[in-house]
Amino acid sequence: MLTDPPHVPAGVTSVYVKYSDLAVHVSGAGNDSGWTRLSNGGSIDLMSTVNISQTIAAVKVTSGVYNALSLNVTSATVTFNGKNYTAFVVGGYLFVPIAGGGIQVNDSKPSAAIIEISPLVINIGSQSNLEFIVRSSAIAWPVPSGQVTGEMQHAGFRFPLAGMRWWERFSQNATANLQITGASLSSDSLSVSVTAGAQSTTIRLVIVSPLAQAMMGGHWGRIPIGLSTTAVFAVEANGSMVPIRQFVRGNIPAGGDQSLQDIRTGLLSLGYSLTSGSSATFSYTGPIGLGYEIPRMMQAAIVPGQQYLVTVIGADALASQVVVAK
Repeated sequence: MLTDPPHVPAGVTSVYVKYSDLAVHVSGAGNDSGWTRLSNGGSIDLMSTVNISQTIAAVKVTSGVYNALSLNVTSATVTFNGKNYTAFVVGGYLFVPIAGGGIQVNDSKPSAAIIEISPLVINIGSQSNLEFIVRSSAIAWPVPSGQVTGEMQHAGFRFPLAGMRWWERFSQNATANLQITGASLSSDSLSVSVTAGAQSTTIRLVIVSPLAQAMMGGHWGRIPIGLSTTAVFAVEANGSMVPIRQFVRGNIPAGGDQSLQDIRTGLLSLGYSLTSGSSATFSYTGPIGLGYEIPRMMQAAIVPGQQYLVTVIGADALASQVVVAK
C-alpha cells in the first residue's frame, strides 16, 4: 500500500509519478537475491494519497519475514496552476527498509506494508519559465495484523489513515527522527545545529520562511506552503550549505545551456549523512534574500527582530524551529 505527505510549492495540485519494478525482499537473503517482484509498475497521483493509502500490488509469497521493498520512479508530471509540466526525476530508484524489522508473512492470513513516499518538488526555473525537480524519499511501515483486511489485497483499494492511532504513531516516529538543537539567523548568516534520532538520515535542505507565512499556510512545524518568500539552502555531502539556486547553477555547463544530466548528477550528490545519535552544525555566510522564485535584486531581506521558521529536511526526517533574526 502507498501513501504520501506532500512537500510542494503553493499552486501544485498534483504530482503524477510512474514507477516500475516494485519488489519485496525476504530477510536473511543477500541484497542481490531474495527479491520477489510484486508488479511491473503503474502510475499514481501522490497528492491524491494524503491521509489515504492505496493498494498498488498484491502477490502470494512463501512464509517468512520480509524486510524491504524497492521501486523505481521513472517519470513525473507536476500540475501547477492547472497546467502540467514534465519534471526532472532525481534519484528515482528507492530501496525502502520496512521499519520494525519487517512484516511476518504466513499462510493463515494476509500481511501488508505501507510505503510512505515523500516527494520534494522544487521549481529551479523562474515564475515565467517553470522547471520542476522531483526528488523522493520513502520509508515503509508494517500494517498491524489486526488492521489488515481482505479488501486490502485488491489493487486500487483505498484505506483512510486519518484518526488511525497506529498510523499516527508511525508518522510521529518518523518526524521525531531529527531535532534542531540550535539555530541563529541574520541578514547575512545562518547556522543550524541538528541531532539525529534512533535512525540515521541524510540532511538535504534548509528552508527559512517568515513565521506569519508558515502559520497562514497551515503548515505549522512542517514545510512552508510556498517558495515565493522563502530562502532555500542545499546541504552538500561535505556539510557546506549553499543557496539552492547557486547549487543548481554550479551544475550547469559553462556554456550556460541547462543539461538535464548535469543537474541530475549534481542533485544526486546532495545531502550530508548523519548517523544515529550524532550531531552536526551547518552554516552559511553571505547575503540572505527571501524569494527563491524571483530575481535576487527584488528579494526581501531578513528583518532583525522578526520571527522566522527554520525547517531542516532530511531523508524520512523533518524538524522546525522558530528563530528571532538578529
